[in-house]
Amino acid sequence: MNSDVRQIMDDSWTSRLVGLRVESVEQWEGCPCVVRFAGGYRLHIESLWRLLSSGNLTLTSEDDGQIFGRSKPVNAIDELSATLLGQTLESLQVTQGTADLALHFQNHVLQVISNSSGFEAWQLDASTGVVAIGQGGGSVVVVE
Repeated sequence: MNSDVRQIMDDSWTSRLVGLRVESVEQWEGCPCVVRFAGGYRLHIESLWRLLSSGNLTLTSEDDGQIFGRSKPVNAIDELSATLLGQTLESLQVTQGTADLALHFQNHVLQVISNSSGFEAWQLDASTGVVAIGQGGGSVVVVE
């Protein structure tokens, strides 16, 4: 394995994101959710996600397209964007053994939930390239 790539729970990469503002939340072809942060960082979410507001579950990726008694179906990405746009990341936690992420904002937590033992759940990249990958099976690969 290249010495620049380590399978560790190195938190130096997480500290780079703390204090950055969410610039957009988008859906790309082939990637259900991309959260763009200031500084050129992008979190590509390829698994389940859910949003907690004031500690309560308010939205999930599985809600997309559902009616839930509304006049129009839920557009999960639009609603997530409306909530997170302009928010500053206060802390970021990675769960060892699952590679689940918890991104803490004021009054909101975006949880990224690994749902495959084989496929990547998420990838963080910057203008310089890939920073970290939440692999299937719960490992995190950090690229320095």
